[in-house]
Amino acid sequence: MSARAHPNLIKAQRFLMSFWHARDKDKLIAPNHPVSYADRLRIRQPGDAGFGLGPHVDGGSCERWEPEGYGGGHVYDTVCQGEWENFDPFESSCRLSAVSDLYSGSGTCSMFRMYQGWLSMSHTDPGEGTLLLNPPFARATAYYLLHPLFSLITQISHPGFLEADNWELNVEPTTTLESAAMGQALELSEALHPHLDLKNIMVHVPTVHSGDYVVWHCDTIYAVDNH
Repeated sequence: MSARAHPNLIKAQRFLMSFWHARDKDKLIAPNHPVSYADRLRIRQPGDAGFGLGPHVDGGSCERWEPEGYGGGHVYDTVCQGEWENFDPFESSCRLSAVSDLYSGSGTCSMFRMYQGWLSMSHTDPGEGTLLLNPPFARATAYYLLHPLFSLITQISHPGFLEADNWELNVEPTTTLESAAMGQALELSEALHPHLDLKNIMVHVPTVHSGDYVVWHCDTIYAVDNH
């Protein structure tokens, strides 16, 4: 707790919060007053496979498509309207009305979290049970939101199965949301989200030392080494 309250950490949090802005002046945020909490202490021994996590996004799964979830704040409206290039992941006013835990899942959070973060207490190199992140998170967000609206025309074994003309928009809406489950995080995989190229785009954070602070945006896909 002393490390989390250190002036340098608070300064870093204020800097990170400054990237956010509010379009709605009736829903302002206070970027100079960070609020954080420590929800766990993660200790891994060499070879420990108990805390590995595949690529996923916290903050709800089905809720991202539901009117009563993120739709309550119109967070992803630009993406759903076909204007994904205009999606602003740092617009905060829309997030305040969003509901990310409609199903009260274990480990879910009901508050708006701008970021998630790790405060390191040891030296850890890439591949030693540490964190992997997906850097182009805004485009990845647009992809995993729109992907359930399309269907594959030919088989996955087809050489050009990732090409745009091999996918078609579903004329009739379906209730299928790949890897989304009520009360869970949104899981992503090579099989269900092939265009993300997760095996190549997920990158390790650099070597961390005691006191290093690693932070990622709330929409970011992240994973944890299996060992």
